[in-house]
Formats: sequence, structure tokens, C-alpha cells
Amino acid sequence: MLENTVAAENAILIHPQEQAAKIRMEEERQKWNEQIEQQKQEQLALLKQIEEERARLEADFLKIQMQTCLEEAKKKNKEEEQGQLVQSHNVPSTDQQNKVKHETGNTAVSETRSPREDSHLQMIRNYQQRLLQQNR
Repeated sequence: MLENTVAAENAILIHPQEQAAKIRMEEERQKWNEQIEQQKQEQLALLKQIEEERARLEADFLKIQMQTCLEEAKKKNKEEEQGQLVQSHNVPSTDQQNKVKHETGNTAVSETRSPREDSHLQMIRNYQQRLLQQNR
């Protein structure tokens, strides 16, 4: 019981300089905690801004990607249409072929084409065939 009284007296009888030091340390700790909390709030605000910017950039990227796909599709359709027009103009129908044979007296008239022209025409026909297959 004597120990409790001494302990109680020690707690009550703190030197004024020690008490002032404890108060200063508590004030500094509180200021430090307030600064940390303020920094935390600033970082959260920055994080929110970054997330909003990221979402905006992703939306812009998707928009551009869709526009590019649309442009490519339009370009492909235009090329297909042009390819079909070229095919309809370049490849004579069987009636036209028969007419040419009939006019020449059923003799095969070979047009003089260079191998380069033949390979070019063959390349065009192959391309047109691929386009037709893709459309199906």
C-alpha cells in the first residue's frame, strides 16, 4: 500500500519542465499526424485525377480504334467494289467470247500479251476471287 501511495505521488508530482516537454512532444506528434493526414488527402485527390485521366484516355483510344476499323472497312468495301467493277469489265462473258470466235471464223485468235501482263491479270483475278470468298 505504501508503494501505491509513492506511485500515486510520483504521478502527481511531475516536474514542470518534464510536463512541458511531454506537452511539446504531444503537440509535435499531433502536428505530424495532421501533416500525414493532409498528404494522404492530397495523394487521394491526385489518384482520383489520374484515374479520371486514365479513363478518358482509354475512351479516346477506343474511339480512335473504332474510327480506324470503320475507315478500314470502308476502304475494303470500296476496294471490293472496284475489284468487282474491274472483274466485270475485264472478264468477257461466254457470249462475248463466242461472238469473238464467231467473228474470227472459229479460229482461236491469240492476243499478243506479254508474260508480265498475263501475270498481272492473273494476280488481279486471284485477288478478286479472294475478295469474293471473303464476302461469302
